[in-house]
Amino acid sequence: MAPEPNDTWTLRHATAWVFTANGRLDRPVVLAGDSGTALAALAEGAHHGAYSLISELTARGHDLILLALPEDGSMTGDGGIVQNTVTRALAERHGDAPLTVGGTGQGALAARYALAGMEYQRLDHGTGVFFSHNGAAPELEDEAELSRMGERPRIPAFLRLVDDGAADGLTEDLVDGTITGEPDPGGPLLSEEYGTWLLDRLPR
Repeated sequence: MAPEPNDTWTLRHATAWVFTANGRLDRPVVLAGDSGTALAALAEGAHHGAYSLISELTARGHDLILLALPEDGSMTGDGGIVQNTVTRALAERHGDAPLTVGGTGQGALAARYALAGMEYQRLDHGTGVFFSHNGAAPELEDEAELSRMGERPRIPAFLRLVDDGAADGLTEDLVDGTITGEPDPGGPLLSEEYGTWLLDRLPR
C-alpha cells in the first residue's frame, strides 16, 4: 500500500497526488500516468514491494507529483493538463531547482507535447530532464502537431526508458539517452533497473 500523499491537487479534468521529501516542494518530479490509470493504482505501482520509486526519490531529496489522466483524453488535451501541473509545480516550488517531467504510456506522450508546446509559446517550464517510459506512439494527426512544435522539448535532457519490442515512435537521434529492458509482466511502475538509471540522471 502506498503512503498517504502530503497534498492533493485538484486540476481541471485531473487530480494529482504530491509526495514530498521534506514537507514542501523543493525538487519536483512530475510523472503522468497512462490514460485511465487511477491514482491509487499509480501510487501502488510507485511504491511496489519490488521497487519503490517514491521511497528512492524522497531519500534523494526529490518530490514526486503523480498525475492521473482521464481515460478518454487526447495528446493535446492531456498535454494541457500536464502544462497546468508544471505551472503549479513551478508556482509552489521553493527555490529554483529544475523540474523533472515525464510519464509512462500516453502520459509520456502528453508530457512530451506539453513541454514542446510551452517552448513553442516561449513559456518557461523550468525543466531540466524530460523522461519517456514506454511512451505511446503518436497517431498521424498527433505527429503533425508534434512536428509543428519541433518534435520534442529542446531545453531539457530527453531520457528514454523503453522495453524491448515496445513501439514508442522515438528514434535514437531524437533522444539524449536510452535504456532498454525486458518487459515487466506486472509490478512496480518503474523497475529497479529503470528507476536507478533515471535517478542517477536527475537534476542535482
